[in-house]
Amino acid sequence: MFPEIVTDLLRSGYKVSFNAPGHSMYPTILANETVVVEPVKPLDVHRGDIVLYRTNGNIFAHRVRDVVKGGSSDEGFTIQSLRFILRGDAARLPDEPVTSDQVLGKVVSVERNGNMVNPYGLRHKLFSWICRWVDRLKRHLGSAEME
Repeated sequence: MFPEIVTDLLRSGYKVSFNAPGHSMYPTILANETVVVEPVKPLDVHRGDIVLYRTNGNIFAHRVRDVVKGGSSDEGFTIQSLRFILRGDAARLPDEPVTSDQVLGKVVSVERNGNMVNPYGLRHKLFSWICRWVDRLKRHLGSAEME
């Protein structure tokens, strides 16, 4: 029911906000933080954006790793031929490619500790980079101790 409501609201041009349930976008979006999503046209989606998309009756917010414009040269480009390669920031592998009709909106802000955070701002990128390196260091030290 929740995915249908969010889909209907975004496709009707409304902004939505909800608590993110998972950890797939760590450290950009933490579990139970509020994300704000605005409708977006597929042609306005770019590499690095965080988009909300629908697949198999569920919705996910993951980062765009690549935009693939399909179609042969004699057919010409159509919006239906767009494919998005997405991956959660905490994931090692990308999701299955997403079509333009699966894209619902773009994450425009995250509420963290009562403050709105721009997930595309320099301060947030630096914080995310530091968190990722600390996690890598912990994993490396953990694997070194097991040897």
